Amino acid sequence: MAAGTMAMGTHTKEQEVFSGTHQFTIAGFSLEKTKGIRNPVRSGAFEVGGYSWKILCYPAGKEERGRGYVSAYLEVVRPAGDKFKLKFCITIIGPGGKRQPIVYSWWNRWAESASDANELSWGSYHAISLRSVESGCLVDDRLTLSCTVHVQKLEASTASRSIVKVPPPGISQDVARLLESELGSDVTFQVDSNHYHAHKAVVATRSPVFAAQFFGPLADGSGGRCVRIHDMAPAAFEAVLHFIYTDTLPPPVNDDESVSASCTEVGEIMAAGHSAERRRDMVCDWLAAADRYGLERMRLLCESVLWETIHVANAAATLEIADRHHCQQLKSFCIDYIASPKVLPGVLATDGYKELKLNCPLLVADILEKLGSVC
Repeated sequence: MAAGTMAMGTHTKEQEVFSGTHQFTIAGFSLEKTKGIRNPVRSGAFEVGGYSWKILCYPAGKEERGRGYVSAYLEVVRPAGDKFKLKFCITIIGPGGKRQPIVYSWWNRWAESASDANELSWGSYHAISLRSVESGCLVDDRLTLSCTVHVQKLEASTASRSIVKVPPPGISQDVARLLESELGSDVTFQVDSNHYHAHKAVVATRSPVFAAQFFGPLADGSGGRCVRIHDMAPAAFEAVLHFIYTDTLPPPVNDDESVSASCTEVGEIMAAGHSAERRRDMVCDWLAAADRYGLERMRLLCESVLWETIHVANAAATLEIADRHHCQQLKSFCIDYIASPKVLPGVLATDGYKELKLNCPLLVADILEKLGSVC
């Protein structure tokens, strides 16, 4: 899974140091390896120190001299002219949570060159032997990597230092507060016995379904101040409204209380304190709601969560969900994963696969076609 970044600031005598850790999992490692050298698997982006970072893993090696090794790198996308010092460590998390550092660096100073490239990476083409990975680092053909990053921004020259300090954009927070305050709300959604006050212009801007309902040719001329939502749990509709007003998935909810931390991206959804399967069930409900209201980014975020938490026991069920809700990327990934030689025997023995055969024979045919293409 891709765990969310946990960033914190630490003061030193020179400059402030920002640290963060990001974790992600490559499902179907043996299949990724067959793609050959120079084919990386990238983690989702995570923020540390105001920079966007990604972990790059090359299951078959980054270059010819790296054949027989797994290559691992840290990549940064940054604005031109920035200067910083960097220290990082990439670690494999194996069976039982055993950790094995494979790439690390000491403090390095770097300044913008004349190149137009805005992407830089550091790492090792021979981080760990492929034999070691396959013999002792995989869990259900999944490789989990964790990267800890320490960034120290360097003082800019006086000439380039900005005199007027401008805060970051705040429109997203302002729109989110509209939902909380209900200021100017002009529509009420009723889901079971719950009522949610919202704004037609906002929900219509985000959802083509609501746009047609409120402002399309068949819109209710009476104004439709109260809209009843059928066949949807209140928690799922709350997730829809949260996404519409914030462009993020909502934080997970424990059995008895809300989690106070904001979870803005995929990995953070899986970091709260209730069971993995309960979290997956919750995300499946969100996915169905996103598909219903045409919320493409929300659907893709849910797809990513389900993909990053796939394993042998739930692979067949995940494939069925992906097919039902038109998730083409997730469907393709699931078929590749199930057809992986090290995964297939386990999947065939699950109850989920038996249900898949009964309910979705065409998906089983897709798996067979994939098997034929890789044999």
